[in-house]
Amino acid sequence: MDRDPYNYKIMMHFNDTVLQPCKPYPPLTQVHYESSIQRYLLSVDPIAFPQYNVQHSFGCCYKSVERISDDYVEFTECKPFTSRTELSNTTDSIIVSCQTDYERIYINGHPTIPERYDVRQRLEHWAQKDRGKRVPSILMIGIDSTSRLNLMRAMPKTAQYLYDNDWFELAGYNKIEDNTFPNLMALLVGYNMETVMKRCNPYEINGLDKCDFIWKLFHKHGYVTAYGEDAVKINTFNYMKKGFQQPPVDYYLRPYLFVAEQQFGIYVNDILPQCLGFETEAITVYKYAKEFANRFVNNSFFGFFWTSTHSHDTISQTTSMDEYLKEYLQELGAQGVLDNSIVVFFSDHGLRFGPTRDSWSGYFEERLPFLFIWLPEFMRQAYPEFVDALRVNRNRLTTPYDLHLTLKHILSLTGRVGSQEDLGGAKDCPQCQSLFQPVPLNRSCADVAIEDHWCTCRKFKRTSDKIVTRLAQHTVKHINNLLVNGSYTNRCEPLQLKQLESAYRADANAFDPKHVRIYMLILTTLPNNAKYEATLRYDKLQPKYKQILVTGSVSRINSYKGYIGCLGRDPMIKYCYCRGQSSTISESETNFL
Repeated sequence: MDRDPYNYKIMMHFNDTVLQPCKPYPPLTQVHYESSIQRYLLSVDPIAFPQYNVQHSFGCCYKSVERISDDYVEFTECKPFTSRTELSNTTDSIIVSCQTDYERIYINGHPTIPERYDVRQRLEHWAQKDRGKRVPSILMIGIDSTSRLNLMRAMPKTAQYLYDNDWFELAGYNKIEDNTFPNLMALLVGYNMETVMKRCNPYEINGLDKCDFIWKLFHKHGYVTAYGEDAVKINTFNYMKKGFQQPPVDYYLRPYLFVAEQQFGIYVNDILPQCLGFETEAITVYKYAKEFANRFVNNSFFGFFWTSTHSHDTISQTTSMDEYLKEYLQELGAQGVLDNSIVVFFSDHGLRFGPTRDSWSGYFEERLPFLFIWLPEFMRQAYPEFVDALRVNRNRLTTPYDLHLTLKHILSLTGRVGSQEDLGGAKDCPQCQSLFQPVPLNRSCADVAIEDHWCTCRKFKRTSDKIVTRLAQHTVKHINNLLVNGSYTNRCEPLQLKQLESAYRADANAFDPKHVRIYMLILTTLPNNAKYEATLRYDKLQPKYKQILVTGSVSRINSYKGYIGCLGRDPMIKYCYCRGQSSTISESETNFL
């Protein structure tokens, strides 16, 4: 668990970055919630106004953003205002523009958390049933593609704040699948991809709406819910998927970001917006999360917020957010959010491709994202056994399924459900458990539904066993077999083994039969010049045709930026070398395929 975050093979690709201001002057308008009237006020900032150097009279108006679907919105008529105006509680977000007779001088937007009668009724109904019992809220803040080691490396101030303030680290938190979607589905639903496809296929209209997301469970039991994620084009539930037909939560940030990216987004490439007007898109999400938590600080809330724009492509990107996130977490404490909220600060996996991935440190970092949990003082006092368990579990193998069950455990403590058992388990990991209970020391990856390919519990040593050439050929055959199905056959060239770069054999452990060996291979193929990493089980007692099994998926660990070819943005593009035609794909997208 305690690998060196400053390994020289990683640091040669690492450099500090600085958070650059999106504009050299502040926004002309602002919004704030006025509790006395339970409305948001939109106003022109008199301090910012002189910096616009307006020589002519001008007027401003705002229009509300109305969600029709995940990929379509409509606007109300643009309403003029002068210095200040009240916003309707039917307005979730607005776009503001100001112009003179000659030109537009300003455009910006403001997402809000308006007061809603149905939400307030739900909160008050359950508060009466609680009869004064203290019910914890949950705030989940996730950062894409950030390993535990890269949190320490790229955000040392944030990491030090977490260590200094008694957040509980789960250093053995191991991803269960390749990319963001399956790892978040294990956390939020408790399903693996096979079950997802059967029960709530994300590639079908209304598919994801059928999923039993954890926020539905909290909503059903009296919580107000919210979800926000930056980078609209590659959102977890929308990229190459159908998204949600109905808003999945009470307060849903996507409609605002969908419009903002189109109207005033500034892009680093065609996928990842760096700025939305006056601030980065990630900061927009973080501010929205904090506003949501503050609006309902005295109520029970469940908020899930995810960012990828400052972490997705390189290990250095997120250095720019270190100071901001440290101060952000401090503000959550200063504003009282941490007094009654369990906060989960986490990632889905580390970087999955690129030069840093091509090392042993990169191998482990891809599989071990960071996870920290904040437990408010009243829960530490009421449940000291939870504190003990979290400390015991620090260096033990844990998974997104465990985190799913921890969320259900929290809900069971509220008294709003019969028992934890009534909420069900994690369907695709029967042996997984709440992190508020000690995890078995001898837990294996097989126990917790982690394929050998993603498992970090094994030690590997370089090998020259005669079998490895056959294993490499089998891996290429396995990839080609994936391309035989359906429409891939006539569009993808068969791959050939170019070179077996390295082979490793896992040390035997108590969980493996003596006749089974685990191997990890790094190989390259033609004609796509791809580098793959595969984990295979070799069982010498089986008939020859059944002796070799590829476990998990085969990882492509070099970038395929610039090539997309005949499959569009199909995930199989990491294996397919198209016959003839080609087009482009950004490096940002390759991490989602």
